[in-house]
Amino acid sequence: MKKIAAIDVGSNTVRLLILESDATGDFQLLASRQAVTRLGEGMDTRGKLLQSRMSATFAALSNFRQDCVNHGDPPLFAVATSAVREASNGEEFVRRAREKTGVAIKIIPWQEEARLTLDGVFWKIPHENRKSLTLDIGGGSTEFILSEGKSIAGFCSSPLGVVRLTEKFIRRHPVDDAEYEKLTRHVRNELRAVKKKLSAFTPQRLIGTAGTVTTLAALKKNIHPYDPEKIHGVLLSRHDIDTMMQSLKEKSLDERLALKVFERGREDLIIAGTAMVLETMRAFQCDPLMVSEYSLREGVILQALGDGGGDDSDDGRGDGGAATP
Repeated sequence: MKKIAAIDVGSNTVRLLILESDATGDFQLLASRQAVTRLGEGMDTRGKLLQSRMSATFAALSNFRQDCVNHGDPPLFAVATSAVREASNGEEFVRRAREKTGVAIKIIPWQEEARLTLDGVFWKIPHENRKSLTLDIGGGSTEFILSEGKSIAGFCSSPLGVVRLTEKFIRRHPVDDAEYEKLTRHVRNELRAVKKKLSAFTPQRLIGTAGTVTTLAALKKNIHPYDPEKIHGVLLSRHDIDTMMQSLKEKSLDERLALKVFERGREDLIIAGTAMVLETMRAFQCDPLMVSEYSLREGVILQALGDGGGDDSDDGRGDGGAATP
């Protein structure tokens, strides 16, 4: 049996996954944790990571590091995406993270993020050689991956992250109609460029991953406490999502948090995230949306194992994180 762990340091959420594989290649879940630290807060206006957000992320990483120790200290592969990638103090954050928590983080480019995300998505969703568009909504950016089977036909990273969009457009809850109109107009304009870049073919299906879509799935199916197995594979129609959006727009932050499916830290971001989903469905004429619980963390682990990065002799802290595809 071989244990391996991955951490995804995102612009809004830090996520840990610890798996154990056997000789047949099957995996058993040992631990899955996440913490909303909003590391990318203020990036558009300041261009750097805030000390308070870094401190919150270091605390989460320390807890995750202890989780790894409690599970036998397996090789650990940690990656950082949009916020750390773009921040003027991103390298400082990586250095301090290693000093304070013992976790070595690799800052990955968006092309690598797209490839690893797609590996994770198709780990549990049969690709069936279908033409797919995968939507990975993050805090600082959103990745769009056009694929046929497992082959990437095109990918595009956009600054349409939910933290950025919320900070820029949505200030009132319940949502102000004028603010929401400005948000959707901006998203539609950005999506025109995305669609033009991803014009190799029309996708037959849309797959969504990350916190916005899993929250919508939990809300639609009333899944509480959170159960990854029940979330994964849920199909959400545009009508379903639009109905949920209309209800969410009318609620205050406290009223959203009163819905048990909401994780604290997502109650304000859900509006921008849901608008992203709806506008993507309209732009690419894809309906319904299939929800994937699996994405970057799983891709990091699969890639590490494929490249021999999961060897038990490697403590996962000496080479800066995940193997490059």
